[in-house]
Amino acid sequence: MTKQISNENRYLVRRVSLTDSIKSIPEGVSVMFDCREAGPMASAKSCVSRLNKAAGREEYKITSTDNGVTYSVTHN
Repeated sequence: MTKQISNENRYLVRRVSLTDSIKSIPEGVSVMFDCREAGPMASAKSCVSRLNKAAGREEYKITSTDNGVTYSVTHN
C-alpha cells in the first residue's frame, strides 16, 4: 500500500528553530539572517534576550541596518 500525498500538504515547509540556529553560532562569529527565511527580527530579538538572560550576560548581540529585513546575530 502506498501513501498518497494530498494536494494541501504537498508544499509543506518546516522552519528550523531560530533559537537552535542562534545557539549553534560559534563564539566570535557573526551570522546574517533574512527575515523571509528565518523569521521576523522581533522573534530573533526575543530569542537573543532569552539566551542572554539564561547566560547572565550579553552573550549574543543582534543588529540590523535595513529595518529588520536582514539582521545579524553575533556570538560574543
